[in-house]
Order: sequence, then C-alpha cells, then structure tokens
Amino acid sequence: MRRLVAVLLMVAIVLASGCIGSGVGLTEEKVLNAVQGIDTAKYAQNFSMSMYFIEPHTNRTVNLTVLGHVTGVFNRTAKAEIGNMSMRVHASGMNITLNWPYFINGSTAYFKIDGRWYRAEQDNLYTEASGSLNIKYIENLLKTKNVTIEKLADGYAFRVNVTFWEYVKATNQTSYLRDKWGNESRVNVTTRSGWVEVHLRKDGTPTFIETYMNLVLAISGLNGEEIDVHMVIHNSVSLSDINGHVEINAPEGINKAKNLEEALW
Repeated sequence: MRRLVAVLLMVAIVLASGCIGSGVGLTEEKVLNAVQGIDTAKYAQNFSMSMYFIEPHTNRTVNLTVLGHVTGVFNRTAKAEIGNMSMRVHASGMNITLNWPYFINGSTAYFKIDGRWYRAEQDNLYTEASGSLNIKYIENLLKTKNVTIEKLADGYAFRVNVTFWEYVKATNQTSYLRDKWGNESRVNVTTRSGWVEVHLRKDGTPTFIETYMNLVLAISGLNGEEIDVHMVIHNSVSLSDINGHVEINAPEGINKAKNLEEALW
C-alpha cells in the first residue's frame, strides 16, 4: 500500500515544431520568442486530483481527493523562486491540510514544514515542480505538437490533445518517473483523455495554462496482483506581472535545512 501511495503522489505532483494556423496574426516564431523572453513573473496555480481503486484483499473501494493552491514568483535568470503551497487531502474519511512555504534555488527546492525548512535532493521531483517550468512546458509543446491558434476577443488561444507520457516528456520528468517506478511494466498508464489549453496575449505572451488528464494506472503489486487506479487531474496556472521587478532572497533558516525525506517518512 505504501508503494501505491508513493506512485499516486508522484502522479499528483507531476500533475507537449508546431504548425500554427495561418491568418491569426501570430507566427510560431513570434510565440516562441515571446515565451523565451519571459524572465520573471508572478503565478497562481490551482490543481485538483480525484481517484479511486478497489483494494484487492478487502474488495473495498478507496477514494482520494486532493485540492491545492500555489502562489509564487520566479526569476529564470537567477533560477530562483519563492512562494506558498497549500493542499487539502481527503481519503477514506480522513482529512489532511498542508500549508508549505517553499524556496527554489537552482536545482534544489526547500519546503517549510511545521516551522522547519527541509531540502529536496536534486533527483527529487519537487525540484522540477516550479512556476518557471510552465514556461518551458509551453515551449516544448510548440516544438513537438501540431498547434492551431484561435483568435479570441482579447487575444489568442490554442488547445492540443496530449497523453500522460507526452505531458511528462514536455515537463522534462520522464527520467525521474521511470527511475522511481523502476520496471515500466509495473506501472502502465492509459490516457483516456488529455489536453492542454494556453491563452496568449496579442504579442504571443502566455498568460494562462490549463491541463486536464483522465487516466487509468495499472499498478502491479508486490504479490503479483494488479490494481487499476482511475484518476482525473485538473491544473490551471495564471501568469501576471510578466517581466516585472522581482527580488528573491533566501529565507532565514535555509542553511540549516534537513533532508525532505525526514519530514515525509
């Protein structure tokens, strides 16, 4: 069961050169230049995950719901971010609330849990789950998927279908998941439906990113039984104050941070 929970948490936190439609006033080069030109921004993220599976030994249906909200600022040149993440987890009648300030410096992430800072190791997924990653995500989508941009009243938008593994590849998390899951046959992911929608300003700058995934994870247990986990993930990120002045300083106590594994396990 512990292995199953670890797999689900990885997916929850994990929670794609394009052909751009002609005549809309934007070219691929213009959009990519706008994306690559973003250095600083504020962001607000909302995400939800709902899932269920049948426990093989008791034939009991287990339900889990996660709701989260993240606010922060990033500076891509300095490779730094700071913000706050809150989550509510409901599982089998149990409710858990988390409120974690965080700081990212280069490839290392720090989380403040119960008044103490903890450090995520470099191979940990948390070092990738950052606001500026969304910018790279859009860039990879444009480079690898056929995209048609539609004209809106106040800008532009495009929506593209993606599978789970296309999303993971676009966010540079393929190696991490395969390493943590081990043999791929032990976790087989089927994407029932998945899409990404991006809203753009008239100059091509992205301001809103929404991702939806409806998945089935077939997980092989240690005793050989297979558990099908049905999961729906919905995530949205709004960007504001793009390329505005951002000053990010390391919080007090960072230099005494302990390993994050001590807090989680």
